[in-house]
Amino acid sequence: MRRLIRIVGWLALTLVVLVIVALVGFRGAAAFRETLSPREAAPAGALFATVDGLKMHYQVWGPPDGLPLLLFHGTASWAGTYRDIAAPLGEQGFRVIAVDMPPFGYSERPADQDYSRAAHARRVLGFADALGLRHFSVAVHSYGGGGVIEAAFSAPDRIDALILLDVAIGLGQTEASAPPFASLLKRDWPRQLLTASTFTNPLMTEFGLRRFIENDDLVTAERIAIYTRPLNVRGTTNAVGHWLFSGLDNDERKSLAANKANYRAFTPPVLVIWGREDSTTPLAQGEEIASLFPHAELTVLDGVNHIPQVERPHDVVRLIANFLKRTLPGTG
Repeated sequence: MRRLIRIVGWLALTLVVLVIVALVGFRGAAAFRETLSPREAAPAGALFATVDGLKMHYQVWGPPDGLPLLLFHGTASWAGTYRDIAAPLGEQGFRVIAVDMPPFGYSERPADQDYSRAAHARRVLGFADALGLRHFSVAVHSYGGGGVIEAAFSAPDRIDALILLDVAIGLGQTEASAPPFASLLKRDWPRQLLTASTFTNPLMTEFGLRRFIENDDLVTAERIAIYTRPLNVRGTTNAVGHWLFSGLDNDERKSLAANKANYRAFTPPVLVIWGREDSTTPLAQGEEIASLFPHAELTVLDGVNHIPQVERPHDVVRLIANFLKRTLPGTG
């Protein structure tokens, strides 16, 4: 029996050592990979706008005189991940502008590491200011929804239309969220080891996409490469680690986007697009959000999980284009 206990103990110790070695290895790989500045890493001909001292990367489709439609992404995404709907919407005559929101993509990261909804909202409106856009329509996916809705509620007179794609805002949340081992992960190195092994680990990108996409056939090598491309930007693991606490798991219960009264007071037209099979933000959340706005439409897409712009891009393009042409003057 004692021998068995010793064997089990050694196996457990060996497993712990292997896990630690793997975590340290992923952090070392991240340090080796993350060597380029945002401008050096960005695609050829990249565009940048200065917002609160940060150079923010963006991409543009469609005619210069088209009605502006800003696209904001969710977790671990960037402007290029919107390509399946951005180009077709540009061909429909809209001026489509997709932005990299820190800490993701090729935009610079703030020195104060503030990724709260309020900070996100300031960057949304600051980006529009930088491009000289007084009025604009805006679409947003998943995690990005909190900050974009915050911006819309703080400046409703600037929003022509709001489009929500499976947004993750935790509406009605009564307790502050906190990741497992939160106290430990407030320390720099444990946090960086976790981040390098998950969010900024290229080997995890395929796993993440398969979790959020209903049809595995859509998770191609090309799509995986698009999502992993910005992971060579210097300081990505450090920035995303801070985002875990001041962004993803920040206590936003007092934010504008957490107050249901603000939804009822928002008068611009709203389109809510949701995947029926969404396993991250279940359809019931989309139904509640749509019911709160006085002028909202909800469209549910069958066979779609959490990323409708990737899973059913043609339908999303049709829905957005028809919605904007019906609701905005001069676009019909």
